[in-house]
Amino acid sequence: MLRSYNSWLISGIIALIGFGSSTEKAKAQTTYTFNATYDASSALLNPITEEITSQTVSGVSNNAPFGLTKASGVLYIKSDSNNNSFSFSSNPETFGLQGLPQGGVRLFGEGDNKLFYAVENGRGVIDLANLTTTATNTNIITGGEGWFEGATGTLTGSEVYQIGNLLVDPTSSSKGTVTITGTIEVPLTQKVPEPNNAAAFLGISIIGASFLFRRRRKTVSILSGSNYKTR
Repeated sequence: MLRSYNSWLISGIIALIGFGSSTEKAKAQTTYTFNATYDASSALLNPITEEITSQTVSGVSNNAPFGLTKASGVLYIKSDSNNNSFSFSSNPETFGLQGLPQGGVRLFGEGDNKLFYAVENGRGVIDLANLTTTATNTNIITGGEGWFEGATGTLTGSEVYQIGNLLVDPTSSSKGTVTITGTIEVPLTQKVPEPNNAAAFLGISIIGASFLFRRRRKTVSILSGSNYKTR
């Protein structure tokens, strides 16, 4: 019986330790789908070289989820007049520019939710016949606030801008539409399970059983001693 009890007691202690370990925070992740179209505006911020400029971008959406109805950011754009194309990025080093601040885009709204991303691999063409530009790019999420604190993921951007007004005033804002789609991955921290009362109860049960067993052993020893003497 002693061996059986010892095995049970050791198993119970191990279970208690294991149960306590399971109270540590377990990391999980939630994925949100994002799909929104913004009425956008882009304007010259600063000419850097003959081919490279920095541009401000902004936008407003009436269908953006999570309250991210506004957009604001800075991009670097390099034009290629030889084939009527251009490339753009939020990182000035993409174009060999040193000592300039990083750009990027911020999605936000009236609430606390904000989403930040860097623009990469932007490629576009200029349609001189229709005075429009079309482009696509990859957006790498770099974080956020509110629901999107610590967010990661990739969004794809596609855009169309009207540029006829730039023929009259190159410093004016061009208007267009920008569609952003993709997934946002948000880390969650949750306690699995909520252990305090159950763990305490299990601990008390083991201690109580140990105490009762000691009393029982003492009683058995006394009775055994009495039986031995009577013999």
